[in-house]
Amino acid sequence: MPKNILLENLDQPEILEQAYHNSPQEFEEHLKGAIEKNHDSETLRVWNARLSYCPSASPHKISVGLLVVFCLIAGVVIKTPYFLPIDGQWFYPRFVPLVVIASLIAYFIKTTAPRLTALKVVISGVAISFVYLAVLPDSRSSASITMALIHLPMFSLSLLAYSFMSEEWMSVESRLNFIRYLGEMGIYVVLILLGGMVLTAITLGLFNLIGLSIENWYMEYIVVLGLTSSPLVATYLFDAIQNRQSRFASMLSNVFSPLFLITVLAYLVATLYQGKSPFTDRDFLITFNGLLIVILALTIFSISGKKKGTGVTVSDYINVSLIGATLIINLVALLAIFFRWAEYGVTVNRVVVTGANIIIFVHLILLLRPYFSHIMHGEGLGTLEATVAKYLPVYTFWSLIVAVFLPLAFGFQ
Repeated sequence: MPKNILLENLDQPEILEQAYHNSPQEFEEHLKGAIEKNHDSETLRVWNARLSYCPSASPHKISVGLLVVFCLIAGVVIKTPYFLPIDGQWFYPRFVPLVVIASLIAYFIKTTAPRLTALKVVISGVAISFVYLAVLPDSRSSASITMALIHLPMFSLSLLAYSFMSEEWMSVESRLNFIRYLGEMGIYVVLILLGGMVLTAITLGLFNLIGLSIENWYMEYIVVLGLTSSPLVATYLFDAIQNRQSRFASMLSNVFSPLFLITVLAYLVATLYQGKSPFTDRDFLITFNGLLIVILALTIFSISGKKKGTGVTVSDYINVSLIGATLIINLVALLAIFFRWAEYGVTVNRVVVTGANIIIFVHLILLLRPYFSHIMHGEGLGTLEATVAKYLPVYTFWSLIVAVFLPLAFGFQ
């Protein structure tokens, strides 16, 4: 009679865990036989509950049909200049990001069923944003208006966060879940768009073979609808299909963090060797700031995706090193910006870049202290996660300042 590894090792949890990871299918077969012989064993009942657990479907999950309706509505709204006498060059930069975010907000309003107060806040925020964009002067040479168009979608993400978190918007875990959602949604969007590119190439090629040219129609309608719908479809995949359990973003962050650390260090050394200076080279300064944002995002996704109780890992050492290197870059960028202030005066772009750099610099410093405590003293992740989550409103307020108050302060210039 074959031995049953569970019955022989009921009091050896480490052996059972290792056996499960070595051969999950064989382990489950042994579990069935073990429960038949010893159905009162608490250990076997725990393992059975663990392996047979299936998260119950949320009563608020939307159907595929309703998802298609949301996608079609967003696509029709974005095609407004084709139906009405509206200048597309004025319409698209202003409203496309907000329409996409509004469609995601509608999705989460349907799935989370927030209370009336939260619903009023979100809907009012979206409506005011649309009105503000509609009355914002049409001056395409205005730096302040350009910055407003860039930062208002960032503020709208706060409304999306509120619709996502609903009544738990003050919770650290809820805010971390929203960060994870953004990372996962971004990855799914990329995969969907890659698949869409392949489908587009095949479709156009097939129709060309039979002498039909549908490129213009396909690009104007199908591709536009696909681009608009991809965040909604990605959200549905993460929410309804994956039950918000996927951790691709944090996994990729841990993979790319060491690569970015090597890149950053090599970049700093090469910069010194080449004699490049952000104090005099504007493009070089822009690259510095772009690198800063990417590294901050990698660090935040890595922290938000870190599993509880895993202890200190190699990725933690890499992240701390990455934060340290980024702080050096940030400090150099700030000095370069202040130099340009003194040398060339105040402009909208310099105000925006200075504010963003200071906000990120402070955030990184605040992250560094609890991260050191986690590594050196084995402290839990609670303080580190709270530092990530509680700082998010600072970005909201800054985006609101740039989007609304800065154009007024500079007279829409």
